[in-house]
Amino acid sequence: MIGDLRDIRTQLLIVVGVLLFLDVAAIALLVSPAGRSRAARQQEYEQLRMEKIEKTQAATPSQGMDQKIATAREEEAQFDNERLAWRYSAMSEQLAHLAAESGVSVSDVKYDVRNEKDTPPGYDGIGITIQVRGGYEQNIRFINAVERQKMMLMIDAVTFGGMQGDTLTVSVHLSTFLRSAA
Repeated sequence: MIGDLRDIRTQLLIVVGVLLFLDVAAIALLVSPAGRSRAARQQEYEQLRMEKIEKTQAATPSQGMDQKIATAREEEAQFDNERLAWRYSAMSEQLAHLAAESGVSVSDVKYDVRNEKDTPPGYDGIGITIQVRGGYEQNIRFINAVERQKMMLMIDAVTFGGMQGDTLTVSVHLSTFLRSAA
């Protein structure tokens, strides 16, 4: 009888061990990717696919960045050559040329360097104040010519002075940038 109980106990331990092994295997199967349903795998695939699309779209603007930087540098150099002066005399020449075309006389040209925090590195902010004398139409023609010409001269203010006969005196305040020598 004691031998039978030992045999039964041994058999029960083996059965419990096998059942325990089967439980561990079932849990491992449920946790592993093979144990998930097809719908769950499809949902995870779609989620990963959407993340890939979003990351690809975020990275797209940076593709070809070397070429974009080179193009921007070329455009900046072209802008500098066409629109900005290297020296004060180039600005004076341009203003004298515009005045001659418009039929006005220019006097009292004053330049002042503006140390503004918005001035980009490599450039000096320049303020120009000039007195223009001529007829009303001629002064308007001069102001329009300044606004349309290629060199970057921005009109900040126009102050009408006195009129003597047919001659109107106008004070024009301009802003521009001068390329630094450095």
